Amino acid sequence: MANVLIVNGSLGGSTGNTAELLALAEERLQGEVEVSHLELCREPTLDRMLAAIEKADGFLFGSGTYWDSWGSPMQRFLEMTAHTEGQSIWVGKPACAIVTCHAVGGKGVLTRLLGVMNVYGVLLPPFAGFSYTYVADTALPHASDHLKNELWTADDTDVVCHNLLEAMRGGRNWKQWPTNEGRYGEKWLYAYSAKYGLSPDAGSTVP
Repeated sequence: MANVLIVNGSLGGSTGNTAELLALAEERLQGEVEVSHLELCREPTLDRMLAAIEKADGFLFGSGTYWDSWGSPMQRFLEMTAHTEGQSIWVGKPACAIVTCHAVGGKGVLTRLLGVMNVYGVLLPPFAGFSYTYVADTALPHASDHLKNELWTADDTDVVCHNLLEAMRGGRNWKQWPTNEGRYGEKWLYAYSAKYGLSPDAGSTVP
């Protein structure tokens, strides 16, 4: 059975917010592949890291966001494995990532992390990652369907895992998260409508 290595680079380790989404991902992956783990905050040795990477057929990376960057355990992992860039333990193996944050910065961390891993030689499938925020988690129960489609949700874990597995199989049956089909975003701020004499629905299709 193929193996997916889940690499948790968050400071919170198995008790943090990132671990919650990685656990949801593991639930989605179970039965499809064997799942193994590297919890980087526990400071695994380089030999253990390299053995887990070599065994893996695909990767799922996770990290929180700390001052616009990934966690120090993930940084240590990248520094310790940098000499393996372009080697067969990485090349052509699909990888995805999930990043958490309180409000902002997560998308930038996600983009940079996937970019670094691509330089290592991994394959990035479509919709290879998302950033989930405390702000979105708080807002989603109150958002319209239109606005929900403009926010990543925990359910998008299924999209990432599906595409990771599909890439590992060599298929092209990709999933994507919901979209608003090219429409502008729904207006959500009305605090200044009365002040400027605007009607309540003025510019309702303008971001």
